[in-house]
Amino acid sequence: MNTNFKISAIFLVLGLTAMSAQAVEFGNGNTLNDNPTTKAFKALDTDNDGTLTYSEAKADKTFAKGIRKADLDNDKTLDEKEYSDYKSKVQTAETKRIYSDSSITTKTKAKLLKEEGFKGLQVSVKTNHGVVLLSGFVDTEEQIKQAEEIASGIEGVKSVKNSLVVKKS
Repeated sequence: MNTNFKISAIFLVLGLTAMSAQAVEFGNGNTLNDNPTTKAFKALDTDNDGTLTYSEAKADKTFAKGIRKADLDNDKTLDEKEYSDYKSKVQTAETKRIYSDSSITTKTKAKLLKEEGFKGLQVSVKTNHGVVLLSGFVDTEEQIKQAEEIASGIEGVKSVKNSLVVKKS
């Protein structure tokens, strides 16, 4: 029983030592447990004053054009909250756009594959910012028009660039 007590005491001391070391790290402001946005903010804060000047923030491409939108208190600097809120907003919007583009591409390809005469054809579909690009080869001019109509009918499509070509016989 005495041995078990000694082992428990050793583990307790080791655990407290580890917690104490983490507390020291936290108290020193070290980046041991910082999230990626906090780490990025600290890396950009070259003068270590806890705020980013416009020139410091512009090193992050997210802020190259929208820095004034991020500066909510109009003090010509960004604190960590302004930085992380704006960065999160931009990243969320970009993620939604990518998801929307992927969804448009998938729906267009699925509808093309369901259509008679398209199954064996090499038609590429790519979407960027809601603009669908159709490319590849089809058998007839009618298929070129039909593919464009299908793509245009998908929700979220802004326009279609049709680069399909009729195969030469």
